[in-house]
Amino acid sequence: MDPRCKVLLACDFHYRYSANLTGGIARAGAAATLLSRDHDLEFGSVPGAAKGFAEAAIGDASHWRLHGRPRSPQSWLEALRLRRRARRLDPSVVHVQSSIGNDPRMAIASGLRRGRFAVTIHDPSPHPGETSHWRDDLEDKLLMRHAGLIFVHGEALREELIERFRPPAPVVVVPHGVAVGEATPVPAAPRLLFFGRISKYKGVDVLLDAMDAVWKAVPEAEVTIAGSGELDPHPALADPRVTLDNGYIADSALPGLFEACRGVVLPYRQASQSGVGSMVKPYGRPLVVTDVGGLPELVGDGSGLVAPSEDPAALATALIRVLEDDELAAGLARAGVDTAAREGSWDRVGELTLAAYREHLGVCRCGS
Repeated sequence: MDPRCKVLLACDFHYRYSANLTGGIARAGAAATLLSRDHDLEFGSVPGAAKGFAEAAIGDASHWRLHGRPRSPQSWLEALRLRRRARRLDPSVVHVQSSIGNDPRMAIASGLRRGRFAVTIHDPSPHPGETSHWRDDLEDKLLMRHAGLIFVHGEALREELIERFRPPAPVVVVPHGVAVGEATPVPAAPRLLFFGRISKYKGVDVLLDAMDAVWKAVPEAEVTIAGSGELDPHPALADPRVTLDNGYIADSALPGLFEACRGVVLPYRQASQSGVGSMVKPYGRPLVVTDVGGLPELVGDGSGLVAPSEDPAALATALIRVLEDDELAAGLARAGVDTAAREGSWDRVGELTLAAYREHLGVCRCGS
């Protein structure tokens, strides 16, 4: 390890991403430190779940946590204490997530310096149907205006961000990492899975609209919808072949969900990238996605089929192919597993991130 190469990664939300990236960067040779808030909101508010996840993900890296809430005067003193600690650390680069603006204490604690920090922008545009406050847009604009380096997770997102914001800093594509999974043969049972936060832009209603055509071709087909969020009433929800698990899905339940399905559906109306899609690949399950945002790029390796957005008939056609064609399903699964092993591991993402620091910020020469 090169002791001159020190990285401080700061996040409010995007906690899983940040913890896994911290671990990847540490294994790539840098002295990495994760700075996060102490809430468990991304883990179903289960006390201690976030801390436990971080401990497993970051390995030997350090973890600093900002306690309290912004309304507490004492918590601002805590932020200043962490800022002094960050100055003593003297990191080569501070790397923040776009959600850091949710809590201004995080910008103080991480010790951001103009032109010397990197930011990952996960969603260049607001998702349709989701509340977007003017402040969120302003925070992202300010981060991009003052950053020395900007990361996104797909070429389509890079183009969208540049067109919308015209940032002065270079915009670099680094893939969304995936955790190691154990691939199992694609099951014969015709079971489809939608997994993730349920929101209007995710197109669950489009999937349900498509099921009539799917059932005409494959009457025994089942679909599981697993995730938290509000779902509008739909006639298909009354069908016994539809299982709705509307709530927080624990990480420990994910392998079982993925292994039980024949294919995973991302019927989105709009998208940036998809952490769910990246997550599925190591488990060897075909993807069916729509032609929005970075989703076509996600399956450009041959790991899935693409259907037009908001087109239930076309979506049904793609789903029927995955359910009926064993050779196709197996080929899509293999492609995803191969990509995950070759390009998508967090170790590889850590290496690519350090390479971007070296090229664009002139820091972190470890391993170069």
